[in-house]
Amino acid sequence: MSWLENLLMIAGILLDVFAAMEIQGAMIARIRKRTIVIACTVVAGLELIFYFIGFVICRLLALNGYVSDPMNYGEIVAVIVLAFLGIRLIAKAIKREFIQEKRKDVLRVWDYIKIVVVSCVYTAAAGCACGLVGTTIWQIITIILIISVLMVLAGLYTGLHFGFEMKTVAYVAGAALLWGVGAEILLHRVIEII
Repeated sequence: MSWLENLLMIAGILLDVFAAMEIQGAMIARIRKRTIVIACTVVAGLELIFYFIGFVICRLLALNGYVSDPMNYGEIVAVIVLAFLGIRLIAKAIKREFIQEKRKDVLRVWDYIKIVVVSCVYTAAAGCACGLVGTTIWQIITIILIISVLMVLAGLYTGLHFGFEMKTVAYVAGAALLWGVGAEILLHRVIEII
């Protein structure tokens, strides 16, 4: 997959993290530098760990010959993962779950870790697809680190200043990004129409 496809895929997956951080940002009185550093470290660390788990497992399967055509299967896995994640984000946007809002002095890691771990499962699936197609690992590390930090910062500050109503837009934007990349991979690489 190209660097642009990888960038859009990781950005689409991490828009779920943006929404989680936006909710947390809406519930704290002010954002401390320590809070930002901890949140960015936790999110980027978890995303990288889950990505590598998926990448290593599928890369080893491909290298040891357990997958007959890893490039083709990797692209199919990518399209399926992107489609399901897009559906999940749209379902979350439609659901518009009620959030009991109350101000806190500090942001605790356990307040958002569950949501981030669920997002990381999709990152692991993306890592699996990248492991099958043989994506350059350093490119993905850079993308995950940069996008994770940007999504955490944007989510916290958006929530702090505007509340958590933008999360629905983030879900829809994430779904659009993921479906766009999935359609491009499907049309360009899997069925080779374009």
